[in-house]
Amino acid sequence: MLIYTLCAMSVIAASVFYLFFYRNWRRERQLQTPFPENWRATLESQVPLFPGLPAKLKRQLEQHVQLFLAEKSFYGCDGFEVDDTVRLTIAGHACLLIMNRSYSDFDDIRSILVYPDAYRVRDIEHDGLVVSESNEIRAGEASSYGQVVLAWTQCEEGAVNPAGRHNVILHEFAHQLDYLDGTADGAPPLSGEQARHWQETMTQAYEHLRQSLQHHQKPWLDPYGATEPAEFFAVLTEAFYQQPEHLKAEQPEVYEALQRFYRLDTEAISHGERR
Repeated sequence: MLIYTLCAMSVIAASVFYLFFYRNWRRERQLQTPFPENWRATLESQVPLFPGLPAKLKRQLEQHVQLFLAEKSFYGCDGFEVDDTVRLTIAGHACLLIMNRSYSDFDDIRSILVYPDAYRVRDIEHDGLVVSESNEIRAGEASSYGQVVLAWTQCEEGAVNPAGRHNVILHEFAHQLDYLDGTADGAPPLSGEQARHWQETMTQAYEHLRQSLQHHQKPWLDPYGATEPAEFFAVLTEAFYQQPEHLKAEQPEVYEALQRFYRLDTEAISHGERR
């Protein structure tokens, strides 16, 4: 029995070793191909933050986009045709989140389903013997199974309205980062002092938003963030990339926590500074 167990463990270890080094080799080979100029032009027009990035960050974003398009499968739904503009718009915005992080943060994502517009989802809930059914209209969703669903009309909004509240691509891929520790709870994988600071800062900010709504005050942040901590993190991510000056002015501690996690100063980039 012991010999069998040791053999099984050896096979598993060898498989993991092989997959790790094979994947790294494959990615290094992929990045040897020059980034296409027409792809760069699409990023310039479809990802508003891209033109103002320092040269180093532009290169890092391009490399992540290159790997994203090579490894993730895109599927059009309800007759929608996925072309390079669609792929690059989604990949470009998604990779902003890991632009200064490891590409491996997106390893678990396998497929992106794209609907032409907001889509209807049938939702069934069980409460003991009571079963209720409803239809929800959604602009996007993420899952722990490595699948992201997006409505293209909502994706376009992020490209044409970069200072607005909403960016469904940033929102759903923020959920995917949240899933890295196995559950979407509003706290991506952190450790030590950074985890303590995140927990303290985000809990206080989340409760402040909920209290504001309970007292019928109109917050500047999307109220959807008050539904649960996971949505709060996703909504804050949208603000961090699209309204960084406002976020930093209103909640500097929250901005600092997000800056440390994303390893990026989006407020400086929005001013065209080269840091």
